[in-house]
Amino acid sequence: MNAQLTERPTQQVIAAIQTLDLEPVKTRLMDPVRGEGWTREYADSIEVSYKNFLTMLVKYPDDAEDIALSEDTDEFWHTHILQTIKYAEDCQEVFGNFLHHSPHLEEITPAYLEKKVVSVEKTRNLYEREFGAGMDAAWSGNVIRAGNAAASGASIRAGNTAASGASIRAGNAAASGASIRAGNAAASGASIRAGNAAASGASIRAGNAAASGASIRAGNAASSGAVMVARMKKMAAVDARIRATKAARSDVPMLRAA
Repeated sequence: MNAQLTERPTQQVIAAIQTLDLEPVKTRLMDPVRGEGWTREYADSIEVSYKNFLTMLVKYPDDAEDIALSEDTDEFWHTHILQTIKYAEDCQEVFGNFLHHSPHLEEITPAYLEKKVVSVEKTRNLYEREFGAGMDAAWSGNVIRAGNAAASGASIRAGNTAASGASIRAGNAAASGASIRAGNAAASGASIRAGNAAASGASIRAGNAAASGASIRAGNAASSGAVMVARMKKMAAVDARIRATKAARSDVPMLRAA
């Protein structure tokens, strides 16, 4: 049984979604090195599709598990999530809860593909209900990304959807695509595992490791070890000199008064 995304009035939540400041997310995605190298115009269009997706989750919580999103809209969501403090604050501000996201990692089988086709058809019907003739632009953005026209600004179809699900359940967040829970955002399962990165779209790039401030280089480890050894040798030498001096003093006969 799906739980409601939020206890707040639907129109209040939708208004809050529309006023979200997502400039930091777009800045990252426009970065040609650490992001996707999107143009400003394209990033703005995907911001709109992302907000439309969040709005659809609120308006159709019972269908949330089947609402598909475009690949670049999914990438926008992942980038928002990676800005953990901002994402947690935005979720609290908009929903009053934390919106979890766990992409589907199912094996690609005929049954999976058939389910995806059903999901896409439901998504198409829901977006058509909301946006009419403008449903494709509302879903994938209204700007064609240079070099990727086939996957951008395209119609809703199985070949270019992200299978992220977005199910909203009262139970286990690990089993849901976008479950909402009141309480601790720190315990939201915010760990990013290397094994899941390829399937989640949250790519971990080697070039970003230096910027993460968490890299431990073997060269530094070897250097610090060498320093410790040198210091130990120096301390041993000093200790030896002290012992020798004391021994020499003890061998000198003490002068006694006549």
